[in-house]
Amino acid sequence: MAQVYRRVDSVTLNDLPNELLLHIFQDLDPSSLIGVSCLCRRINTVALTFLLFPKMDFSDCLSRLRANTLCFGLSDSLTFSSIPALRLSFSMRQPLDFLSCHFTEEYIREIEQVEKLFETGRQLQHVILRFRRCTAPMPTSCVAVDRLFWPLHRVQCRALAVYDSLPVTYDDGARFGGPVLSTLEDITISRAPFVLSDFFREWTISSMNSSTLTVVILECVDIRALLPSLTLPFLRKFTVRCPDLPLSHVTPFLRRHPTIQSLILRVSFDDAELAPGSLPMIDDLSSTAECLSRLLSSPDSMQHLRSMTCYNANIPVPSIVPEANAVQTLFQTIALRTSITDLSIPLMNLNIESEAWLNINPRFEHLLTAITRLRIDLSPAADAEVRRRIIESVMLFPKVKTLILWRGQWDGFARQLRQTCPRIERIVSNMRDIL
Repeated sequence: MAQVYRRVDSVTLNDLPNELLLHIFQDLDPSSLIGVSCLCRRINTVALTFLLFPKMDFSDCLSRLRANTLCFGLSDSLTFSSIPALRLSFSMRQPLDFLSCHFTEEYIREIEQVEKLFETGRQLQHVILRFRRCTAPMPTSCVAVDRLFWPLHRVQCRALAVYDSLPVTYDDGARFGGPVLSTLEDITISRAPFVLSDFFREWTISSMNSSTLTVVILECVDIRALLPSLTLPFLRKFTVRCPDLPLSHVTPFLRRHPTIQSLILRVSFDDAELAPGSLPMIDDLSSTAECLSRLLSSPDSMQHLRSMTCYNANIPVPSIVPEANAVQTLFQTIALRTSITDLSIPLMNLNIESEAWLNINPRFEHLLTAITRLRIDLSPAADAEVRRRIIESVMLFPKVKTLILWRGQWDGFARQLRQTCPRIERIVSNMRDIL
């Protein structure tokens, strides 16, 4: 008769009492470096897992996403003083993909720890360096900043994000001489002018040109000297949120990068236009009503454009209500582009103050027969009267079948809209169908 064995859970050093661990250690031959190192390695793994990733419930989806993520400097995150323990954990195989550093007024001391972390050469997929924005005087140390960026190439990160400015100035003619980055696929520079200063600019340009960048995000920085020097043959998504930058400073860059598929522009309007044949692969475009009209008026450009956003509220920038006449002019221009089927406009902002949007004349929504998907933003500020005006605005689009609502739960609004406009076949809110 076959003997039945009961399956038992595996036992690790974490499950053993201290007395048994001590007994195991006492029985080890001190001359056996392999035995001692195996035990120490396992103990370190257990201890550091509990230190760096405490009480993770991996049945939770969000916890699984955070399992390989470390954040330093926030009130509910690790302190920079724990980085030496993290460096020790690199001798084990605990995966780590995402490293986020939120530096404080003590950034000089904190940078020293991060520098040592980078020097380990442990590969990291994503690195975020965020400096604190504050009005109080902060210590200045150019040397500390140099030391932070010098070993950055060793981690071979694919994504780098640098946020906010540092109170550092460099001598005229001084240049950063650290190794360039060549592994980047995604870069974000937001309110961090020091990265594009004379001291760092050549290094930044060389790093961007040496990498296979597919995503570039530039926010609130002076990029006039940067754009002419960039050649990014793999660029797919390009975002510029620099309100003081004229559109004419961006269009030459767009002409040289035909691989762009998604473009977000928050720039100032001027009389620039795209060269013929520009942006042949673009699918999604977002900008002001004036800039959109100008770009769409460029002949023989953006032939495959499908989706367009006019200051959509789901993009994290200050909400700006476009001029009603400018939006109607945009509708005229869109009507000439039958490839555009998906439109996002700030109907709530246009209707929130008065009946002016509904009373404008002449109107051109009736020309948009190719638009079948409409995206609009809603917020608690939309009272019953505003919602009524929004519904009337939606009804002016003759062929819209799908409506996508951003921000908040709006099941009641969706039912009211369906009753008023029965040709709407699908309503989506928070990425789920609600009707």
